[in-house]
Amino acid sequence: MNTRLIDVALGRQPADAVIKGGILINVHSAQIYHTDIAIADGRIASIGPLPESVYGQATTIIDAAGMYLAPGFIDAHIHIESSMLTYTEFAKMVVRHGTTAVASDLMEVTIVSGVEGMKEVLRESETTPVRLYYPVPAFMEESHLQTTGSTLYPEMMEELIQLPQAVGLAEVLGMPLLAGSPASAAILALARAQHKTVEGHAPALRAEQINAFAGAGINSEHESTTKEEALMKVRVGMRVLMREGSASTDLLECLRAITEEGADARRCSMVSDDIDALHIKQCGHLDHKVRLAIRAGIDPITAIRMVSLHPAENFFIDHECGSIAPGRVADVVFLSSLEDCRVERVMVAGEMVVEQGCLIKQIQAPEYSGLLMNTIHLKRKATPEDMVITLTDQKRSARVHVIGASSVSLLTEALEADLPVRGGVVEPDVANDVLRIACVERYGKHGGIGRSFVKGFGLREGAIAISVGHDHHNITVVGSDPADMAIAVNRIDELQGGFVLVNQGEVLYELALPICGLLSPDDGEAVADRLSEFIQKLETLGCRMPSPNVTLSFITLIFIPKLAISDLGLFDVTQFKLIAPVISST
Repeated sequence: MNTRLIDVALGRQPADAVIKGGILINVHSAQIYHTDIAIADGRIASIGPLPESVYGQATTIIDAAGMYLAPGFIDAHIHIESSMLTYTEFAKMVVRHGTTAVASDLMEVTIVSGVEGMKEVLRESETTPVRLYYPVPAFMEESHLQTTGSTLYPEMMEELIQLPQAVGLAEVLGMPLLAGSPASAAILALARAQHKTVEGHAPALRAEQINAFAGAGINSEHESTTKEEALMKVRVGMRVLMREGSASTDLLECLRAITEEGADARRCSMVSDDIDALHIKQCGHLDHKVRLAIRAGIDPITAIRMVSLHPAENFFIDHECGSIAPGRVADVVFLSSLEDCRVERVMVAGEMVVEQGCLIKQIQAPEYSGLLMNTIHLKRKATPEDMVITLTDQKRSARVHVIGASSVSLLTEALEADLPVRGGVVEPDVANDVLRIACVERYGKHGGIGRSFVKGFGLREGAIAISVGHDHHNITVVGSDPADMAIAVNRIDELQGGFVLVNQGEVLYELALPICGLLSPDDGEAVADRLSEFIQKLETLGCRMPSPNVTLSFITLIFIPKLAISDLGLFDVTQFKLIAPVISST
């Protein structure tokens, strides 16, 4: 109990700061009204008419006339690694958009560098103005399906879920849970024993599966892509985390469950899942989602609640944050326009860190240990022969599986194509956008390479390679020319991670990500600019995807339907097994 908050509220002690004349967005009462706010020890002491005795000689008076005062925004599901930035640079970018807290499982760093690597980032977050709440990743070992640098086992969960930042479990997978996995049952029991929340990962479920998933104890889920799916999850008692990411634009569709079907928004939040630095620079963060929601017909107060109180309630931390109310941390976003969610100033724990949309707080860049560096160890250099699918007998054509990639959804299609065979090699069909794809094991464990075909990237020539690939982060490369593909993979190895674009044997563009092969140590604005240049280069070769880097990074996720690829081969998510890329040949 903070007795000073009591004394300031009762007028027995002066406040550290008073925000005067602002227009409070009260997310508890769903009202907007003028009020003053007293702050002490970084927390809200009182709202409403204040006694004169709260104004002391050292009390800072903050004039908020004409400003709307919103609680600090909270992203309830985001993989900060997809920003390609260190946590420090990520925080510097998003706090300017009103974000003061995120829930991130740091799963991608953990996959590459293990628990100790993850803890480095956790410690780094404490030096920034954006608090990190940690839902423990609940992925299990799938070594027969993909190769990772590190794996979390169920027995590790007991330690991790007791970390002071831990708020529950993240990404409890639908397939194993619904199949009766004992490991899934064990971690669910652990979360209940610790009174922590449980978030699921289960896209494209049927109605009976949604019922079963909710009945197993899943509190929330972030993979809804349709109005019907979002509505069903709300109806069975789950919290729906409506996603708007760089390559997964599901928010407007999911909001229709509220605007068209009358679902209560109290069970809904807006989240990012995966956004890169360019998305943040061009669109913003949660402020962007608030604007989208308001334009879609959501009441402005409700939209603000969906990025503040609702996510706080989701993690049982609403006594700490999510509202401007006594006892809560003094995270306040000053808006010059409510409908446009225009952020002017941001206060974090009673300290002003953003003025006129600019960061005014100095944040030191982190120094990382060797755990997070030099993580790519190819078993051997890639060759053009590694990139192709060959047939042992003399055939002229082959019917193959094709991964259908989307620029607006993480879901893939299970397509098929008839391709020519020349000299025993199955050739791509560039005219119809059927390209080669390969996934190369990067950890130096066995050197495996998965191969198949993909449609949707539109490359007329050249190859793109990337060391970001959920949930194993092996090197994935797409193209038509095997020689260009091999050069791109080998350049990734030399850079120790990143994006590489090659055409006709020449590296046209590259963006190094030497931290875990996922993150750049550079300034966030600079990374965004370089990513923009990278995408422009890709456009000249025919790729029109708005976020090809994010789309390609999810082609490797074996838990999102319908087809994916790992270093061990082509994966059918519906059947949950590896399959041969060639269906038949003649």
